[in-house]
Amino acid sequence: MMKNLSFFCSVKSHYNNVALLLFRVLVSGALIYGHGYGKFIRLLDGNVWGRTHLFFSEEVTFAMITFAEFFCSIFIILGLGTRFFCIPLIYAFLVIVFDVHIEDPFTKMEKGLLFLTSFITIFLMGPGKISLDHHISKKFN
Repeated sequence: MMKNLSFFCSVKSHYNNVALLLFRVLVSGALIYGHGYGKFIRLLDGNVWGRTHLFFSEEVTFAMITFAEFFCSIFIILGLGTRFFCIPLIYAFLVIVFDVHIEDPFTKMEKGLLFLTSFITIFLMGPGKISLDHHISKKFN
């Protein structure tokens, strides 16, 4: 009986690595499926719309957000350059939450806040051992 309960009290790193893998794949996959892929197709079709950001035009801003939501998410799923590719996503969601949706009701910014906190968590925790980053770093150490 006690052996069955040991899973709930365990702090084995294997469980943490599996959890980090699942978290990376699910969060990034949801972003690609819900936002990134559609923007990527629109970018390829030349159907660019959106806001300007800082001194960038609509086209450049749209390309940057597409890069973040589609390509950065793919690299995060693979665990390749995970922390590096989290930075554009964190910045994008900071802009989305605190600029684009700042005057909207909470329900409108809720998804952005969830993505923001998720990618901050991935940035802080790193990719874990089940990632290309880990396998590459093992070769150089």
